[in-house]
Amino acid sequence: MYQQIFDTPSRLEPPKDLISSVQRSLSILEYISENPGGVNIKQVSHRLGLNLSTCYHLINTLVSSGYVVKIPENSLFCLSGKIGYVRHEEVSPSRLAQLLDPYVKSLREITKETAYASVWDQREIYIASKSESHLSVRVNALNLGFCEASHATALGKAIMAYWDEDRLKMYVTNHKLVTYTKKTIFDFDGLLADLESVRKNGYSQDLEEYFPDVFCLGAPIFDARGDILASIAIAMPGSRFHTASDVLLPVIINTAKSASYMMRILNFAGHRSV
Repeated sequence: MYQQIFDTPSRLEPPKDLISSVQRSLSILEYISENPGGVNIKQVSHRLGLNLSTCYHLINTLVSSGYVVKIPENSLFCLSGKIGYVRHEEVSPSRLAQLLDPYVKSLREITKETAYASVWDQREIYIASKSESHLSVRVNALNLGFCEASHATALGKAIMAYWDEDRLKMYVTNHKLVTYTKKTIFDFDGLLADLESVRKNGYSQDLEEYFPDVFCLGAPIFDARGDILASIAIAMPGSRFHTASDVLLPVIINTAKSASYMMRILNFAGHRSV
């Protein structure tokens, strides 16, 4: 008797009152969870051996119920935050660069200015994505992998603004507040005041602080925990900054918010220092 009660599931007959549509929906959720970057309906159909029309209706039901979301940038489907997770999935810098790249390209297409994204990997702030515009002023140093002058760039300040003071002091000790132009902030108190303004306003500025006649506007990107993860920014000459910054700023802020939202629905988080 006890053997029958505690028999393994593989040896038990499946119940006869199972609902096939529920089973298929759960299979879809499991498959999507294995692909946090998102999947399309054809992938689901092929992987699970389901009819395309059936997949379409089941996924639409899951979207309507809030368990699955459609990523606007690439029309892929991924899990929402409605289902509880044991832990946040830590996103690697290379994967993060891939996720941010569409936002950088979109920002360049909308603003017509060169756009960048920087990532903080708990050691350095470095440029991970760049989309060049033929209209924009060129700053040759600001290429992929560039990891200096964070205190003098909108990309860097959008991240540093959300550090605690101990980490900020460590940065200043290791990197020094190097003066690049006559506009560079080179004292600690001045940097603190500038970063406080970033937190208050939700965006950062580089007003010729790194390179003459180069103005930048940036905004922070947060992970699924609400911790600072990356930043996005555009660069332009003063002639366009003074005439168009009020129009461009909301675009930058909204792009950063969209990227942060993506981190939340994918449940991605940055690495935390031990």
